[in-house]
Amino acid sequence: MINKLPNAFSVPENIRTDFSKNKSKLVKRSIMLLFGQVKIHKGNSPILLVIPSTDINLLALGITLQNVSNCHLMIVKSMTPKTETKIQRYIAQYNIRGLIGVEERENNGYEYMYNDHFHPLINYITEKYIDTTVPNTITTEEDYCLKENKPSVKFFINKNDAASFLPVLLSLLKVLPTQIEHNQEPWTAASVSDTFKVSMITPFNRLELTGETKDKWGLNEHDYVFVLNPVSGSFRKCVVYETKKKLAADEVVLSTGVKKDLFGTSAAAEPLLIQKAARFPVHHIQTQSASDVQLNRVIVSENLMDKLKRTESPYIELMNPHTGGSFDFHISQLAHQPGLTDDKTIKLNYIQRQYLDYEQPPDFIPPTVLKDLCQNLNLTETEQLLLNGTYGEGNVLERISYQESLQLKKVLKKAGYYHTFMYPVNHYYKEIKKLSLKKRITNKLLTVFIGNKQLSLKVIRPYTSDETSNIIRLTKSTMTLLGIEEADTVILSYRNKTAKAQVLEMDDLELIKETNIMSSSSMMNISVAVPSTIRTHLGLNNIGKVILVERDMTFLLKKNWNIQFVPIIAVMFTVLSVSIFTTWTRILLLLFFVPLSMYVTLSRVRYSISNKKQNQ
Repeated sequence: MINKLPNAFSVPENIRTDFSKNKSKLVKRSIMLLFGQVKIHKGNSPILLVIPSTDINLLALGITLQNVSNCHLMIVKSMTPKTETKIQRYIAQYNIRGLIGVEERENNGYEYMYNDHFHPLINYITEKYIDTTVPNTITTEEDYCLKENKPSVKFFINKNDAASFLPVLLSLLKVLPTQIEHNQEPWTAASVSDTFKVSMITPFNRLELTGETKDKWGLNEHDYVFVLNPVSGSFRKCVVYETKKKLAADEVVLSTGVKKDLFGTSAAAEPLLIQKAARFPVHHIQTQSASDVQLNRVIVSENLMDKLKRTESPYIELMNPHTGGSFDFHISQLAHQPGLTDDKTIKLNYIQRQYLDYEQPPDFIPPTVLKDLCQNLNLTETEQLLLNGTYGEGNVLERISYQESLQLKKVLKKAGYYHTFMYPVNHYYKEIKKLSLKKRITNKLLTVFIGNKQLSLKVIRPYTSDETSNIIRLTKSTMTLLGIEEADTVILSYRNKTAKAQVLEMDDLELIKETNIMSSSSMMNISVAVPSTIRTHLGLNNIGKVILVERDMTFLLKKNWNIQFVPIIAVMFTVLSVSIFTTWTRILLLLFFVPLSMYVTLSRVRYSISNKKQNQ
């Protein structure tokens, strides 16, 4: 047999066990005899795996991969025009963003589209796993699984080698979410340093490299990169930081959490693959009109909006590359303005500029970033001295006057500080599961009786004394906007994770300065102080990100039972004591007047957020 996979090829023991179990089940149940032409196993990952039902080994391969990766699996008896049409409809219906097809052949191989940037990664992973070279073919024609605008690959596998292809396909299934952001940057091999550790614990997804390596790879500080272990398929999205450590060429230092995710408990023996995340640079930031401010939109040119929508990413992360501050917004918040034709211009409202440290001069600029800004040829010697005098040697911005602030912003603009990056984000957001009827009715009733309120707030570190507790801190004005009091419970949301915490007041700037860089109290009103335990639970790798804070309606309902008890008892006593009513009439009256009594008594809770606009 040509290109027979070596028997010594390593397959993880747990995967091999799952494969054997699934194969045994298929033999006993004779699942190969499908009732229809296509059998579908739905998943949560936006990846579709298409497997033929012609052989029990390939069937076990597909079912094992679907169980491990939670991808969509489609088992096909024979490929006909009708079957291909069904696959196309499924791709559109479930917003499939990556495809892997498997066909049974005598000789092993694989095929991909001619212009697919994904193929270098496929080649690298396949060669890592397989000692002998498996031939690959470049095609120019689309079919049921090969798509020009999606990362896709088709494998031809001999049925006797199905188990050996398990880790190859699993590795690709794991890394596909990094490619569905339409990332077309090349992958670069890198080694991990065992000698050095990262300079700081935060952010938890920190990657450090030398200035020479950073320039060689075309990276900037705070850039996002995907770091992949091609052997396991595990990857992390990391943030780049420059270090002065004496590292070898193409050597990086990873934080402990990233190492654990990529290598587990074993040593980092294998080289990693690093790829710069897809991004859309914007160099001009303008203010919005009053009408756009109230709609909480992000204004770009029509052409840039079309580019972002073509990525099929539900969310976009807007980031300040100099400080690392960022916030996410839904693609539906993106809008274009007639007359705005520059793809490098974006219009933000006041609060959005505050989140990104653009409205006021930043409190701190990292030394490596300051060095790059001062090297801008547009700056005069006096302006360079102003920047170095303000932020040099790790200095923090002192309280300055309004005129001094305007002058500093002018110099920062000339230095190129006011530009941002837009990163498509989707693999962090899981598909929202449909709530049960009971849950939907409960949420609707709570919204009617209590009222919902949400605010987007920037995460900072808490007081030193709060670091080990399950409390967050908000300013008095922020609590008033949310309609809550001290010791109330709120719900925190960041991407696909949520957490509940109690609230205390944040009223001391000096205590905040002990753990944060903050020059004035104005930033406190748009901030939430979150301890590290809750940040970790939410998946926040660093501070400076924007999360959603929502008042807990269930808690507020229970908190106000005391003011509802007497009116409810009075209504029940009145209705039941009137003898002229029949039993059914009394029941109907109770069903009407008890909720009405609750609605009236809860008016204070409801009207504490009486403004109609519910989202900041």
